[in-house]
Amino acid sequence: MSAKSQAQIAAIFDQLLALRESVDRLQHTEDERVGSLRGHQTVDSDGAFLLIFKKLHGHIGSMEEALTTIAEATGDIDKC
Repeated sequence: MSAKSQAQIAAIFDQLLALRESVDRLQHTEDERVGSLRGHQTVDSDGAFLLIFKKLHGHIGSMEEALTTIAEATGDIDKC
């Protein structure tokens, strides 16, 4: 793999980490907001929000796995 490709994959991993942290901050913000709405909601807001954020983290994890596969296939990193 070229140095340019290695740098690009590293940059994408950094962006995914930043995205994961941003999703965590959003989840924290929404947890606080949803908590203030309690008593008037009939929907299981805790369960719904938890599921949404779990899916977001799963998708980010899938992208990380795909990048790892690319890096392994091109010889940039050793296969685990």
